[in-house]
Amino acid sequence: MTSVTGPLAPEVLGITHSHEHILWDYFDLINSYDVIFDDENVAAQELRWFKEAGGGTLVDCTTTGITPRPDALRRISEATDVNIVLGCGWYRERVWGREVGEKTSTQLADVLVRHLTTGFDDTDVVAGFIGEIGTERGVISPAEERVFRAAALASIATGSAIITHTTHFGELALEQIDLLEEVGVSPDRIVISHLGDREDTDHLLRIADRGVYLSIDNVGYENDGYPDDSVRLRSLDALIANGHADRIVLGTDIAQRSALRSYGGRGYDWLIRDFVPKMRAAGISEEHILGATTQNIARVLTRR
Repeated sequence: MTSVTGPLAPEVLGITHSHEHILWDYFDLINSYDVIFDDENVAAQELRWFKEAGGGTLVDCTTTGITPRPDALRRISEATDVNIVLGCGWYRERVWGREVGEKTSTQLADVLVRHLTTGFDDTDVVAGFIGEIGTERGVISPAEERVFRAAALASIATGSAIITHTTHFGELALEQIDLLEEVGVSPDRIVISHLGDREDTDHLLRIADRGVYLSIDNVGYENDGYPDDSVRLRSLDALIANGHADRIVLGTDIAQRSALRSYGGRGYDWLIRDFVPKMRAAGISEEHILGATTQNIARVLTRR
């Protein structure tokens, strides 16, 4: 396993969020200053609060299109002693830029393999996984298919996990899995993000039945079409009851300035401070809490 500061043993990750963003800029996708955040000092304080709450590692899913900053993340990790595992790839088609349209899947896979083995362009910071890579709604476009095939090839070449984005709580997740498996990716190398937010768990369980990891990572989000955390707790109950406890991972997917504690939001420590106690109150066992917060994500991030 690789962090932004170098190799990382799975047993030292501690409590790990499966899907976060530490610095980001996706103004081209959403025209709001709330989606621009580049203050390293504020970011470091947010990570210190996470560490004080008992956190150990953040999985940063910031990929091309929302402005990854590998060197800055290394500085923040060194300043806070919080592990950061950074992904690589292309986020969503509307913000990719020219590269995806000008390269084949094989050529794009070569870019990913380089990021996963020698480092991002002009840095020696190495990516720890592929993603997040996303689809939109309705169908997977030809360009999205090219990126997913590239991710699959790079995953097979390096043993790295792939973390995907689903635009509406698992929409096109089954199609994503079909595409990755078609190229040869094993389900235990796939993490599907943004799940657990539907009141009806049937779709969630169909995804879980495919053997992939399930990222319940909108913890703490409310309003704007998101439910409160009680829905996520019911999703966890359904997954555990149906034998999928070893595939659950958790995060808060913070990617708005207003979501940070420094500006009145919940912060990265919300999951530990608020949601884990709710899990206990809902009757979820310590064994399953440990799996969802620590063990499962360490397993999937370990290269195979």
